[in-house]
Amino acid sequence: MNQEKQERIRQAKRKQALKTFIIWAGIAVLLVGFVWGIIAVLKYKNTNLPGTFYQEVGREHVGLNDPLPVAYNSNPPSSGAHFSQQANWGIYDYEVNDRIFMHNLEHGGIWIAYRPGIPQNAVDDLKAIVNEYSRAKLVMGPRSANDADIALVSWSRVSKFSLAGGSLTYEQKNEIRSFYRSLRDHGPELVPDNTPGIDPKSVQ
Repeated sequence: MNQEKQERIRQAKRKQALKTFIIWAGIAVLLVGFVWGIIAVLKYKNTNLPGTFYQEVGREHVGLNDPLPVAYNSNPPSSGAHFSQQANWGIYDYEVNDRIFMHNLEHGGIWIAYRPGIPQNAVDDLKAIVNEYSRAKLVMGPRSANDADIALVSWSRVSKFSLAGGSLTYEQKNEIRSFYRSLRDHGPELVPDNTPGIDPKSVQ
């Protein structure tokens, strides 16, 4: 009797162990599926963002005239070594050093850089869009190093286009709005919209 009882106990333990194994195996499969699902969603999201993606090339703080530890890989630069302070959000009518605006990008901002000499109507169109969003997480200014009339920049992403006429087209205006809505707060450091910056003229 004792042997039969012990055998029943052993069988019950084996069944319980198998049941426990099946439960934990199921949980593990669900967790793996969940993680892969998140990765797939993030990958889909990143590949469907506006603009061209550029691999991050650093986030070090450097002076405005210091040598770069790693060369920038986009024009305008969308990541890399930059100045230690951001500019105040808003519209500038003079060229601001790239390294200052790059700190704004790091804080999740959008930088609208336009080639000097584009028609004033186009500049006014850009200003109207910036003001449409109350200048929140937006900086805008002329940039002679642009290789396109207008460049939209966020951290690690750039979109460029040139003007066919004197003003922005309806599609181009919506492209700017879409870039802003999709990539605002896309930087590696998130800060409140009202985070103060510096007057670029005080350092450049």
